[in-house]
Amino acid sequence: MFMLLLILFTAVPALEFYLLFEIGSAIGAPETFAIIIVTGIAGAYLAKSQGLAILQKIQQELAQGQMPGRPILHGFLVFGGGLLLLTPGFLTDILGLCLVTPGTRHIIAGLLMEYFKKGIANGNIVFVNSATPNRPQDDYPEQELPSDVLEAEYSKKEID
Repeated sequence: MFMLLLILFTAVPALEFYLLFEIGSAIGAPETFAIIIVTGIAGAYLAKSQGLAILQKIQQELAQGQMPGRPILHGFLVFGGGLLLLTPGFLTDILGLCLVTPGTRHIIAGLLMEYFKKGIANGNIVFVNSATPNRPQDDYPEQELPSDVLEAEYSKKEID
């Protein structure tokens, strides 16, 4: 995990800078700057329109008594794509457009769903819910959690 984060936070920005300089020297600095601004604006517009469409889909499924798992995943992908489009750089723009555009987003969501299904089936992904109200604690046997899982408790305070 450390190596993945190291690569994400060092190699990706370095590659982005390299591409910005190379493309800037090939087409010119003002044109490169304009591309960055236009992709940021387009990304914000696409993220907003797609996000609103996904929100409507979530509301429809909830109104029908269905669990909106797939639309929620699409919502996370659109949110991440919007963030990537606001980040200056060509690689992040390409990935952001893939996450915001419905066609490629559906492919990525399908791949993620398969990944999650396999992870749940082989036990690498575990969901723990300890916030179920009105149930005796005896219904939940003690469970040994992996060492990389943080466990916390909270209490709700009334503010006068």
